[in-house]
Amino acid sequence: MPNDPLITYSKLQKVFSKDVLNENNRELIGECVRAALKNLRDEDKIDLKSLVSQKEYFAFSTKKKNSRAVNNSLFLDNPREWDNFSTALAKNQLADFSAEKITRIIYSAAISFCCYVDIHKDGDQKTPGTFFEYLIGHLFACRLGVNPTTRLPVLNLDMETTLPTDFVFNLGKDKPKFHLPIKISTRERVIQVWAHQRVLDGVYGTGRFLGTPVILTETKTDQKKKEVIEICLPDQWRIYQMHIAQLKRIYYLDVPVSYDKLNAVFPPLNVKAFGHFFFELDNLTG
Repeated sequence: MPNDPLITYSKLQKVFSKDVLNENNRELIGECVRAALKNLRDEDKIDLKSLVSQKEYFAFSTKKKNSRAVNNSLFLDNPREWDNFSTALAKNQLADFSAEKITRIIYSAAISFCCYVDIHKDGDQKTPGTFFEYLIGHLFACRLGVNPTTRLPVLNLDMETTLPTDFVFNLGKDKPKFHLPIKISTRERVIQVWAHQRVLDGVYGTGRFLGTPVILTETKTDQKKKEVIEICLPDQWRIYQMHIAQLKRIYYLDVPVSYDKLNAVFPPLNVKAFGHFFFELDNLTG
């Protein structure tokens, strides 16, 4: 298929792990996004019945398959939005962008590729998830100006060993380090994020690593009824934050309604749209 984003994605796979910060990654991500959006324009759209308060969703549809749900208010069907953001990010000139606009641009980049895979491959959950890791990992690296690591040395009296981690960004001596789990969605597996943060706190000391997971969405679509719901566990999240570890921020591209409400209760859970990250770095590290 001409302009197949999966061809570009295979190129991205080969270069990403070697240098997450490299601008070539962003160029390849942009090619994936442009190709996905171009192909999706040829597909039908069907409205979904949203059971989520104040949100509307649709899906891309072929004769055989429907894609995952797409948030109407967040989706931008214009690759120039990504191109303009990418250029501004490279120059560290984001003053003309709002946090909301950046969130919409990144959401559109992620969801367009995911939807393309949904309708062109059978049962492939890994490719969308890995692309999302590449997208968020690279953007995080660009904003921080450093490459991440995925293994950390552990002090052990009997042997030298390392701890496998999500992306960890080290900003330098006497500065906090970012612990970055990246997930398409969490559901019941979210306890892993807090557990991993607890391990880092136990090995290196509380406060050395700032837990800042980035998640795409928590929507689930009933393909027969064409209904969309959000699967959330707000009470469990509060327990994890009180009794396991403290996450600094929880970023979403499509912020779930029930998790947004956690900003106003105890213990403090700062759940924000991901676009805010690009403007609050000093608050996070200060």
